[in-house]
Amino acid sequence: MPKITISSQRTRLDLEARKGLGLQAVCAQTGTPIEFDCREADCGICIVRVRQGLENLSPPTFAERDFLKAMHAEPDERLACQTRVFGDVELEVEDN
Repeated sequence: MPKITISSQRTRLDLEARKGLGLQAVCAQTGTPIEFDCREADCGICIVRVRQGLENLSPPTFAERDFLKAMHAEPDERLACQTRVFGDVELEVEDN
C-alpha cells in the first residue's frame, strides 16, 4: 500500500492508502488539512505541492492541466481532487 505524507506548517500526517485511490477519497476517510470545494478542477482550493513521488501520481487530467496552466502553477503542484496515488508520495499544503 502506498504511503502518503501530508504536511503543513502545523501538522504532519502519515497515511497508507489502497493503490489507485484518489486523494479526495483518502482525505475524506482521514481528515487531512487538504480542503476541497468544487471537486472538478474549477476552484484550486485543493492545490498541493508534491515534494516527492510526483511519478507515483496519476497523470493530470485535461481539466487539471488547463486549470494549473491558467493559474501559472509550478510543475510540482497538483489538484488533489484530480489525483490518484499509485506509490509513495509526500505532499505539502498551506495552512488556512
